[in-house]
Amino acid sequence: MKLKVNRTTIEVFEGAEIRHALLTYLTRRRMSLKYLEKLEIRDIWGHEVALDAPASAFTQIRLNFKE
Repeated sequence: MKLKVNRTTIEVFEGAEIRHALLTYLTRRRMSLKYLEKLEIRDIWGHEVALDAPASAFTQIRLNFKE
């Protein structure tokens, strides 16, 4: 299943959670996994998304650092 994180297409397994997509994204970008707790996760419409939310095909996620 494919989804987008900050305009980068990520492929994850069926039944994955948003957490799995972010782990894949951070690993691909060679960023520390410690950033996972410091990120604000929003969908394309600006709604906050939980890490344990189910990922679905064609989901688009935007990441920002919390202040």
